[in-house]
Amino acid sequence: MTTARHMSEPEAQAEISGGAIGGQDQPPRPEPPRGKKPGSSRRIVIGIVGGLAIAGIAASVVIPSIVRDKPVAVGEESTLEVLVPADINAALPTLDPGSSKAAVDDAKNCKVPLAWVTLTQRNGHGGMVRVRSGQHLSPPIKLSPAPQRVAIPYPAPYPTGRGVLTLVGEADQVGFYLTPGGVHDVNGTYPVNVRWQVRNPCP
Repeated sequence: MTTARHMSEPEAQAEISGGAIGGQDQPPRPEPPRGKKPGSSRRIVIGIVGGLAIAGIAASVVIPSIVRDKPVAVGEESTLEVLVPADINAALPTLDPGSSKAAVDDAKNCKVPLAWVTLTQRNGHGGMVRVRSGQHLSPPIKLSPAPQRVAIPYPAPYPTGRGVLTLVGEADQVGFYLTPGGVHDVNGTYPVNVRWQVRNPCP
């Protein structure tokens, strides 16, 4: 007759505990988190590199544009207007006879027109300036708040449509009115880019 072995309570607990540790029915424990996945880190790095590349491309487009848009001479390009033939005789006192005779003859004969600018001075500072246009240098012009119309030959061959006028003298707040015009302090020389529409001098 087989006699059943009775275990004490401590022995029973030890056997149950040992079976739980060595048995196969215990569910696997979840692994502790190891931080962000490698793919997430790669995406962040790729995003940063892509952003830097885009910023570099934008800079390469904007910076040359800024440099390219800088004027090659002082002041923006302004439009020089034609002196109509009917006003030539009245404008003669503002022209230097020695350097303008051929230009006046060409204008009267409808070969190449003359141009004109307006000079004035703000705040009544006073001062004298001259206008250089190509080989022509105007007589000294006493500035005042009242606008003065000054006739000049074109500063470059008429068909070119572009040139540079230069104010020569010592004067502050000189209004040099073209389209558009400007107010300048002249200390020696001040160049202004100009352009004009090439057309028949006597339409």
